[in-house]
This record gives sequence, C-alpha cells and structure tokens, in this order.
Amino acid sequence: MNEYRKEISKASSEVKWTLSQFIFKWWLPLVALLIVMGCVSWVAKIASQPAKIVSKTMDADNVIHNYEWFKQTAEDITATISKIKTSQEQIDSFVSVAGPRTAWTFEDKTEYSRLASVVTGLKNYRDDLAATYNARSKMINRNIFEGDTSLPYFIR
Repeated sequence: MNEYRKEISKASSEVKWTLSQFIFKWWLPLVALLIVMGCVSWVAKIASQPAKIVSKTMDADNVIHNYEWFKQTAEDITATISKIKTSQEQIDSFVSVAGPRTAWTFEDKTEYSRLASVVTGLKNYRDDLAATYNARSKMINRNIFEGDTSLPYFIR
C-alpha cells in the first residue's frame, strides 16, 4: 500500500510540475503577448484617428456636400430676409390703410396680429438658420471654405 501511495504522490507531483511548466512556459507568455498586442493595437488605432478625420473631411463627396449646404443656407437666409422685409411692408401698409388703432375692429386687430406673427416667425426662422450656419462655420473641419468670398464666415 505504501508503494501505491508513492506512485500516486510521484504521479501527482509530475502533473503539478507539467502544469506549472505549461502555465509558465506557454500559457502565461501567450496571454501576456495577447495583452501587449491588444494594447499596441489600441494605441495604433487612437494614433491613426487624426488621419482618418482629415481623410473623411477632405473626401470629395463630403467637401461638395458641405459647400452645397453652406451655399444653400446662405441663400435661404437671404431669401428669408427678403420675406421679412415684404411682410413688414405688409404690416406698414395695413397700419396706414386701417387708420388709428383705436378705431380698429376685431377683424382689423386679428389681421394685424396675424401679420405680426408672420414677421415674428420669419425672424425666428432666420435667426435659427443663422445660428446653425455660424455654428457649422466655426467647426474646425468646415473652415476649408473660409477662402471663398461668396460665402460669409459669420451671419448676424
């Protein structure tokens, strides 16, 4: 029986030795190598991001899309300013035709309120367009159009 215990003890110590050799000579270095490769890959990915951003920004389709957006929005703002002037002229014309405000009927007051609401709505729309235009023109990846004199850099 004692000899049997010695064999079991010897076999278990050989298994322990084999496992420790496997773990320390193969498995642990492999895991360490995979971790190092993952870290290197992560750093390389982060380091390549600026080049990807420049590439995407300077892509021909993106440049054309942004240029068209700025041109269209600038024209929309100009058209909205014209609509505001026309609507304000309608208010001025209405006020001159309707006479003194104290003599206005309910319908006159309603019409004046409608015309004033149109002007207010157009002004709000124009302000929203200008704010969006200005925000996009300040973005670092959109400043490639700064040299174009037909596009304003900032709209008040």
